[in-house]
Amino acid sequence: MAVNKKAVTALVNHKAEQEQLNHNNIVQALVRIKHGKPEKIQLKPFGKISAKALAIEAGVSRASLYGNHKSLLDELKKINEKRSKGVSEKRKESEEKAQSDKELIQELSRSRTLLAQENYRLNEENKRLIRQVEALASQLSGSATITPFSKPGKRPKSRES
Repeated sequence: MAVNKKAVTALVNHKAEQEQLNHNNIVQALVRIKHGKPEKIQLKPFGKISAKALAIEAGVSRASLYGNHKSLLDELKKINEKRSKGVSEKRKESEEKAQSDKELIQELSRSRTLLAQENYRLNEENKRLIRQVEALASQLSGSATITPFSKPGKRPKSRES
């Protein structure tokens, strides 16, 4: 059986061209994913991007991705590592803020308790002083004349002037 060399060469060239096209599509998909602007998939704010998602974004089969473009899967791995670092940093910031908020709430709660105690003490003191004023007022109401209080060294103004 004679094999047509031109046909074989054409098939080999076509396969090489197709692999180069797939490679370019995968690289473009990686760039879009890296910049957070994929066209065919939806990125989640957290979590890794799968090889399947990359294949869908690039418009190639997963088999082609695993079989002929493993080096590009390493790039996907690097992108995922950066995304997970960003997630862990955000999580750490969130946990620090939560801890700070918790401490602030505890401090405000302590302050509220102290203020409530001080308020109670002042109310009781106020009640005691009101009782004293009422007792003094009742003592004074029994007196016939009430003279106004004046500062030492000053004479009270007379009503005749």
